[in-house]
Amino acid sequence: MIQNYEELYITVQSAVEAYLKQDDTVEIVFQKNDNNTCEIKNKQNGKKLVMMFARMSDEYKVGFAFYEPDAYGGFSNPEWIDDIGHTEFDEKFALTLIDQHLVRSAPASDW
Repeated sequence: MIQNYEELYITVQSAVEAYLKQDDTVEIVFQKNDNNTCEIKNKQNGKKLVMMFARMSDEYKVGFAFYEPDAYGGFSNPEWIDDIGHTEFDEKFALTLIDQHLVRSAPASDW
């Protein structure tokens, strides 16, 4: 369960570390941004996920957006955006995001 940005950072960093232990051929990096979002990026293919903790009405959620680099390696608009309740976001969920979208590139409709 995520209750604040610090817990989001810790959970995502932990998921990155766990993923790298099971697959040392992938290079995933974590970064905190000035606007309190965080991102994880596959340095090999340039794909990244940006995550944020937000309140929506009376609910807290973790939002995430998936970006693929353009032909020049830059990013404009996300390919897709989604969110999940803060009680459902955990290391296992973050591992699934890393595996299916940063590494294996499953289409959004598959998950």
